[in-house]
Amino acid sequence: MYYKLKASTGAACMAAYWDAEFLGLDPFYLENHTFELGTGNIEKVSTLISKHKLDILVESEHEPTGYKFDRR
Repeated sequence: MYYKLKASTGAACMAAYWDAEFLGLDPFYLENHTFELGTGNIEKVSTLISKHKLDILVESEHEPTGYKFDRR
C-alpha cells in the first residue's frame, strides 16, 4: 500500500515521521507537513494515523509514478 499523509503542525509531522521510522515504515518527507509511506503493514499505518491525527491525502495499492498508459 502507498500512503501520503499530512499532519496539522510541523511538530506533529516530525513526531509521526519519527514514529514511522521507528516502526520500520521507511517514511519519505515531502513538504508542508506531508510525508509518504509505502508499506504492506496496514495495522501499523492505522495506529500511526490515529495516534498523530493525520489526514490521508492518498491511499492506493500502488505508488503513483506519473506514467500514463496509452491503450492505442
